[in-house]
Amino acid sequence: MDLLSQWLSYPAALDRILSIIGIELHWAILQYVLGLPLVIMVALLLYARSKDERWHEMARTMAKALGIVFAVGAAAGTLSEFGLVVIWPNILEAAGRYIFFPLYAEIFAFLIEITFIYLLIFGWNKIGIKAKILLSLLALFGAWFSGALIMSVNSYMVAPTGIVAAYDPASGWKYDQGFPKVLLVVPNDVVNVLEVDKLTSLGMEVVGSGENGVSVLLPSKIVSRLIYESWGNVKVGESVLSLVIRNEALEGLKGLLVKDVVDIIVTNTVRSVGYTMVTFLSPVYLGSIFHALGSAVTVTAFTMVGAYSLLLLKGRNEGKKGYYLAGLRFGIVLALITIAVQGLVFGHLIGVEIARSNPEKLAAMEGTSNSIFSLSRSLGIERLMSFIIYGSFDAKLPEYDSIDKGYCVLDGKPAITDCRPPLILHYLYYSKTGLSLLLGFYALIYAILAIKMGSISTILLKINVLTPIAAQLISFLGWAVREMGRKPWSIYGIMTVDVAHTANPGDPLSYALIALIIISVALALILAVWRLLYKPSLGEV
Repeated sequence: MDLLSQWLSYPAALDRILSIIGIELHWAILQYVLGLPLVIMVALLLYARSKDERWHEMARTMAKALGIVFAVGAAAGTLSEFGLVVIWPNILEAAGRYIFFPLYAEIFAFLIEITFIYLLIFGWNKIGIKAKILLSLLALFGAWFSGALIMSVNSYMVAPTGIVAAYDPASGWKYDQGFPKVLLVVPNDVVNVLEVDKLTSLGMEVVGSGENGVSVLLPSKIVSRLIYESWGNVKVGESVLSLVIRNEALEGLKGLLVKDVVDIIVTNTVRSVGYTMVTFLSPVYLGSIFHALGSAVTVTAFTMVGAYSLLLLKGRNEGKKGYYLAGLRFGIVLALITIAVQGLVFGHLIGVEIARSNPEKLAAMEGTSNSIFSLSRSLGIERLMSFIIYGSFDAKLPEYDSIDKGYCVLDGKPAITDCRPPLILHYLYYSKTGLSLLLGFYALIYAILAIKMGSISTILLKINVLTPIAAQLISFLGWAVREMGRKPWSIYGIMTVDVAHTANPGDPLSYALIALIIISVALALILAVWRLLYKPSLGEV
């Protein structure tokens, strides 16, 4: 199997490539917006306790870096959001109508960020240490609050609130029982016109009832077909919905758009769960936000290691060698702590959540297919992975080859030929995991050397310069696994890629131009940070 062609075979390949470029660039920058305020606050606290000017100088340097990356990150974020609106309008319409709260609240989080970040930067020489600590704390709150809101929306897309997956480690895949299923709260008025017995025979489960309506688990095949018809402007009389509406009610509903019916049901579901909580209750949210924040701080820490190592190699200011060494030691200790927590705690948490809510993705990640060379199988760690994920050596990992290829398609309507996630995830995931282990092992060795030795060899300093690149590559691969693993879904179990996609895609030349602009933004950021480190006009570091 050609791994790349499998991923490209899903609809809107060029649009997905462009989205990857924009999102990955924004995430590469955003990690520093999330990580630097923490570094600044810790450095200021150390300065307040010790009165060692090196910590104050470090905080000042990191604050200047934060000002630059925040400005460029805002520009990159604007480009990414514009791309989402233009390329994936139906996701934004659905999000705007049903999960609007975190997107709306993110505006206020952004205002908190921009206010306190630049108050800290431009008021640096006019305020005392306590005010600086307070502003750095508020900047950190704004950045992490913003990240928490955005990750809640992304988590909802990865695993919507109420999703019930199609795999049981004890019994295997459950597609024949209608899984995966989506939780909906159907208003009583709608329930009264439906043939409940027919829906039950198709796999619907009634799980409760109340004032807001009847809570049901509806097979995602039916849900995704209704979503497909909703954005295709199909009327009830021409829809699969007509097959489960009572005959006496059908005549009066034939001319109604399917979208209007779906809108009533989804709006009622969100109201029942809670407008402000529906995205945060995604079964993968907790692991997602912790893993994202951990990644941000890890990348920031390794970037500090690389930057201070570069300054030591250049030997531009011998008088500041002690400061550079202090910054290097701080960075490597922070990097060691965060990469360990990432792997042992946050990584495990998100892995367990994915196993429960996205078993198809897990099967692709673990490469449980006879059509590829499986790294986990060749290394003999399948049973170990079963224990890590399910808590039992006897638990069976989901078999990729047994996934129902058509589980996301009802009557062949959506433009999807293979509903399984791409197997290239296996190699991306294990590349990420392998690099993480190597980087963590290097951080451990170097942390011991950095603490015990007064100076570090030139060879190790040169290796250090490469660690930010390695950390960013690991983060890039992790985000790629997360996003590519959701395909062919845009919202798992609900909306496929072809439905989310614009009806008026651009041509390859326009996409290439946009990609060039995005890459130019990244190069401009690199140049700005380089000038910060080496040009006196921006201030001595």
